[in-house]
Amino acid sequence: MRLFDAHCHLEDELFDKDRHDVLIRARKAGIIGMVTSPLGINMALKAMEIFRGNEIVYISPGLDSRNFSDEKAAEELASFVRSVKDGIVAVGEIGLDYKFARSEAEREKQKRNFKFLAKLADELDKPIVVHSRWAQRPVLRVLDEIYATDVILHAFSGSEDDVKFAAEREWFISISTNVVRSYPVRKAAEISPLNLILLESDSPALSPDDGRNEPANILVSVAEISSARGIKPEELAEITTENALRAYRIPRRH
Repeated sequence: MRLFDAHCHLEDELFDKDRHDVLIRARKAGIIGMVTSPLGINMALKAMEIFRGNEIVYISPGLDSRNFSDEKAAEELASFVRSVKDGIVAVGEIGLDYKFARSEAEREKQKRNFKFLAKLADELDKPIVVHSRWAQRPVLRVLDEIYATDVILHAFSGSEDDVKFAAEREWFISISTNVVRSYPVRKAAEISPLNLILLESDSPALSPDDGRNEPANILVSVAEISSARGIKPEELAEITTENALRAYRIPRRH
């Protein structure tokens, strides 16, 4: 069984003591690739140092959602992304987070930065990894407004209409490992077109059991979603892995 973790944070300090073991468990689980998303330039530099030469860990630098409304942080990330564009597979996570942006003014700042970074990704011909906490519908509207094409909706839990909206535009819908305990995530997994579904751990967050998450837990998602959709786990694993390789434009080497 081949698996791909479409979004995680392997440079996180929670992995500093046993990162090597986490990667070994991921390989044993069948994971052939992982996209780690360092949040901010310092974490991006850490990730690039840790995973230099690693054949299965790819990097997509983004912003901490608490900084989505910070214009300076967005500009600094843009400059950094330009400088390392050949060493990354995507831009993000970027997007909207209405848990942190409560006022309309803050939300407008987030939208401006989101558009700025999404347009940069388009300029560099990179897909964008999109964060949308409490803001699924507004994120989709922004993406549609700027005619975004290469989109990965990270940890998506939008409504049936939101899923339909994304699918009509052939945006990828990434399902996190908390699918086993979140009804909205499970519903999105059940109704999203198979050719657009990705699997992600979002490690160390969104664990199946509320503990520290890790990429190997993608196996839990495979069991849950394949059962819900009435297909074999091996079939789901293969489809979602091929989808991830296509989404991130990673050559098929395995």
